[in-house]
Amino acid sequence: MLIQKNKAAKASVNRSLWFRLISYSVVWTLFALILGGYLLSLTFKETIENNFDARLNSLLENLIGVSDSISEGEITFYRSMADSRFEQPYSGWYWQISAEDEESFRSRSLWDQKLDPDLDTPASQTRYSRAIGPEDQKLRRAERDITLPGDDKTVYRFIIAIDRSEIDEQLDRFDNILIYSLGALGLGLIAASLLQVFLGLKPLRNIRQSLARIRTGEDAHLPDDFPMEIQPLADEMNALLDHNNQIVERSRTQVGNLAHALKTPLAVLMNESERHPGQLSGVVSKQANIMRRQVDHYLRRARVAASTRVITSRTEVWTALNDICRVMAKIHRDKHFTMMPTGGDVFFRGERQDLEEMVGNLIENAAKWADSKVIVSCRRKGEHILIQVVDDGPGIDRQVREAVFIRGERLDENTPGTGLGLSIVKDLTGLYGGEIILMDNEPHGLLVRLTLPAAATNS
Repeated sequence: MLIQKNKAAKASVNRSLWFRLISYSVVWTLFALILGGYLLSLTFKETIENNFDARLNSLLENLIGVSDSISEGEITFYRSMADSRFEQPYSGWYWQISAEDEESFRSRSLWDQKLDPDLDTPASQTRYSRAIGPEDQKLRRAERDITLPGDDKTVYRFIIAIDRSEIDEQLDRFDNILIYSLGALGLGLIAASLLQVFLGLKPLRNIRQSLARIRTGEDAHLPDDFPMEIQPLADEMNALLDHNNQIVERSRTQVGNLAHALKTPLAVLMNESERHPGQLSGVVSKQANIMRRQVDHYLRRARVAASTRVITSRTEVWTALNDICRVMAKIHRDKHFTMMPTGGDVFFRGERQDLEEMVGNLIENAAKWADSKVIVSCRRKGEHILIQVVDDGPGIDRQVREAVFIRGERLDENTPGTGLGLSIVKDLTGLYGGEIILMDNEPHGLLVRLTLPAAATNS
């Protein structure tokens, strides 16, 4: 069961247009930001390292420029290097001049350490590399082979090395700024995507709300103020509603024609049977009455089946109940009819004629069996309305309650009636998707609860 629920939830998410749009937007945004951030970081790193190498090359050329050879293996300097960090021990700024089988000349900053050049590999052009210096410093160094004037036989390896922690800190700082900036930009873009999708799907939500108002009977058509991309859909749905209403109207007309065509011959048969009394006329009259009731019953069902397809039908319940109670009070003058307050307007999603037929049969049945009073109430509960008809009569035994809904079934043959009233109510209630329940009323009597679909109240 849990697996089926998970599959259903996953399928629902996969069908969500909102989820698809947001997912695509988020994935593309993250991909673009990550790729852009990587390229920016790579470009900045390359720029910083190129500038650092240019700086190393400038210092290397400065070192070469101040150096001179006075004899083989002897080097003198016109002046010291301009930056004082070459004089501070282990400052991270170092220079060294090395030659094969010769003592190396070093900056004072190297103190008792030295750089280890690879003299076996020629460096006719400036060569850049990474190295480990004193106190495990990470160095970036530039080196080049130079032959000084006055000593054509000795090739000197000039080396400049600087601690690269300076540029590493710059790169780390830039990466942190880049991460936070792109993260904030990504959140902003995702928020903008959420807002864009929310606003973009708003017309669809408006269509949903408009259809709900049509279903509850508040409106008859969708409005014509949707965006141009959505309006054709709204127009087609309005055309479908109009077509549905036309079909229902044609069905009603055909039902009326059929009723007229059947009732006229039946009326003739009944009249003729009354004019010529006898055994045969009695049988004809009885069967004609049965046929008329059956025709009325099935024509009513056909009419209601057509009317329930009209989703714009809407009836005020209080007014209909009040009218029925006034009529019943005139017919049953010995009974007292009471209308209980509804606590607000209640509307039935259907036609008034059908509501009056259902409730009228219930109230008439209650008045027929009540000792002295009938109480009618209605209220709304969620998407339904609850109508209760209570009498203080003898009630109905639980064992035979289902039998009263059988067409033509009568529990008391001495009481006038056709046995069709509650059957009609049950059929109409079922066609509207409602429910009818018979219950005991305390201390005695019957309580009938009718549940029908509710329509929206006027705002």
